[in-house]
Amino acid sequence: MKRWFLVILFFFLTAILSSCGRIPLEDLAISLILGVDLDEDGNLIISESSPVFNQDAKKKIETYELEAKTIRDSRRNFDALTPGAVTAGKIQVLLIGKRVLEHEDWFYVLDTIYRNPTFSVNSRVIVVDGPVSDVINYEPEDKPQLPLLLKEVIDKNIDRSRTVFSTPQTLHRQMYEKGMTPLISELKKGQDVELVGVSLLDQNGKYVDTLSMQESSLLIILKDKQKEELTFSIPLPSLEDEGGIFNRNELSIDLSRIITKVKTKYHQDKFHFNYKIHMTVNIVEQLFPSDNVKENELEKMIEHELKSRFEGLIKKIQENKIDPIGLGIYARAFQYDQYKKVEEHWGEALAEANIDVSLDIDIKSMGAIN
Repeated sequence: MKRWFLVILFFFLTAILSSCGRIPLEDLAISLILGVDLDEDGNLIISESSPVFNQDAKKKIETYELEAKTIRDSRRNFDALTPGAVTAGKIQVLLIGKRVLEHEDWFYVLDTIYRNPTFSVNSRVIVVDGPVSDVINYEPEDKPQLPLLLKEVIDKNIDRSRTVFSTPQTLHRQMYEKGMTPLISELKKGQDVELVGVSLLDQNGKYVDTLSMQESSLLIILKDKQKEELTFSIPLPSLEDEGGIFNRNELSIDLSRIITKVKTKYHQDKFHFNYKIHMTVNIVEQLFPSDNVKENELEKMIEHELKSRFEGLIKKIQENKIDPIGLGIYARAFQYDQYKKVEEHWGEALAEANIDVSLDIDIKSMGAIN
């Protein structure tokens, strides 16, 4: 009897305490987007976007933007502006303006995010090419609300191997990992919000360059992180273009199965990375007659064109003395003693390294018709 009394008392107290801690949704300002940017004078601008749960409100999203010394300092000011209590535990998207990334010490601005145990470590981190305010104030018509739209755009392109998965957790690891440099998805606001590609940062987190969508896919292949099949549209310069308004030497391919292997060695005071990439290819578009080239010749043409693109990407990486691929992790694993000598300036060491890519293309399908 005493045991049953204690059980009933426990559930009664639990119900009382939980009900006391409840706050109605209309009394909360649940931030779903947090923006960090700099204005033209170098002042830190923090913005946040929250859904409105009041049935009488005409706007379903409220957005605030203000100048602050820190992200935490902005919380006090947001509380003074919003009718509800501001909470950051449900933030879905963290927008960072490219102006912020032009400074080496910008990462410390995010300190409160990592100290706050309620901040979602799975929020999507996105670089904005232009003012963050252009994106956070965007009100898409006939589309999901902006927080959901941005998250869906990023996640869809991650699944299709067009951009990278970047969260506060992965960004923190990349910032402190000496064997690679950070990379973040990048978008811009034109007529609509659109994904641009991937922002490349140096070891100090400073912005150095942007990869296009196709370059981003090539990078993902080198990182061996591709998920679904990739589509590339490539010209074949070795085929004569008959001129006119149509490009008759264009070819579109689906890369349905990709196996990426890399070997690491140290020789003649240099690191050497040898990639062997096998790709199974399906032809999905061909604007030139099939009898113009044999299948084995076509495989060689595709190999040559894709290899040229890989080499262009690697050249860009080495010229910027960065390592978004993470080859420093391979070097540390297989050539530890040599890597430790250059660990503090790995980007410079990688710039001097030999990175060779060899491709093996296997055409699986030429399509339903010839």
